[in-house]
Amino acid sequence: MYSANKSVVLRIAIFFLTTQGVLCLRNAHMIIPEAVERGKTAVIKCIFELENEDLYQVKWYRNDEEFCRYAPRDVPPLKVFPVHGIEVVQEESDVETLTIKATKEARGLYTCEVSADAPSFFTLQVHGTLNIVDLPKSDPELNGLKRYYRPGMKLKAECISYDSMPAANLTFYINNEQAISHHVWSRVGSGENGDLWTAYSTMQYVVQKHHFVRGKIKIRCSAAIYSIYFRSHERVVEEEGAINTIAPLPETKEAIVFPINRISFKNGSVNGGMSYSTEYREVGILLIFTYVIK
Repeated sequence: MYSANKSVVLRIAIFFLTTQGVLCLRNAHMIIPEAVERGKTAVIKCIFELENEDLYQVKWYRNDEEFCRYAPRDVPPLKVFPVHGIEVVQEESDVETLTIKATKEARGLYTCEVSADAPSFFTLQVHGTLNIVDLPKSDPELNGLKRYYRPGMKLKAECISYDSMPAANLTFYINNEQAISHHVWSRVGSGENGDLWTAYSTMQYVVQKHHFVRGKIKIRCSAAIYSIYFRSHERVVEEEGAINTIAPLPETKEAIVFPINRISFKNGSVNGGMSYSTEYREVGILLIFTYVIK
C-alpha cells in the first residue's frame, strides 16, 4: 500500500515539474545560416521564451562537444572552452547570440541547450547545421558553342566552375527552360589546390526548328553553392541562313480640312426675278482619313 502511494506521488511530482517546465520555457528555435564563406563571421541565434522563472544557463555544442556557456549569475557570464577550429567572438556574443569565425573546421552540427533555473531546471535543445564554403574566384565558363546552327545539327556546350568547396552545382538552360536531364552529363575533379574542387557539365542535343526563337537560341549555364552563391554565363547562337528583318510601320496620310459655304434663299427665287437675299455661313468640317499602304 505504501509503495503504491509513493509511486502515485512520484508520478504527480514528475508531471508537475514537466508541466511547469513547458509553461516557463517554450518556443525555442535556432536561427543559423545555411553556409558562410570561409574567413567571414557566422552569427547563430538561439531564441527562446522564458516565463515565470529565471534563466539558469545556455550551453553551445559543436558535434556534441561544449565550447561556450552563458550563465547570467557567473562573472563574467560568458565562458569559452578551447575546442579545435572554434573561435568565438566574445564581444559580439551574448545570451541569445553566438558569433564565431568561419574557419574550415567550424562546419558541423550546432546545439543550443537552454536551462531554466530552480525549481524546474527544465532544459530544451535545438539544433542546426553550419557549412563553411570556399567560393569560386570567377564566374562559370561556357565553351564549345558555334555561332550558327541549323535544324539537325548537334549542339554541344561545356560549363566549368573552378576551385570551390564544395563543388558548384551546374545547371543548363535553353531559352530560359532547364535542359532535359538526359542531355546533360556532370562530373567533379580536383582543382589546383588539393582542398578545392572544379565542377564540369556537358550538354549535347540535336537542334530542332522549335528551339529557335526569332532565329536565335539562348544557352545559359548557372553555378550555385547553397544559397549564398549564384552566377551565370549566357551566350546566344543564331539560325544559319535566317534573315532577321524588321517589318516597316504602315504609312499613314491625313486629309485636308475644307471649308463649306451654305447659301439660303429668302422671299424669292433666282428665276422669278424677285429680289432675294443670301446668307453665307461658313462651317468647318474636319475629315480625317487614314490610309494604310501595304
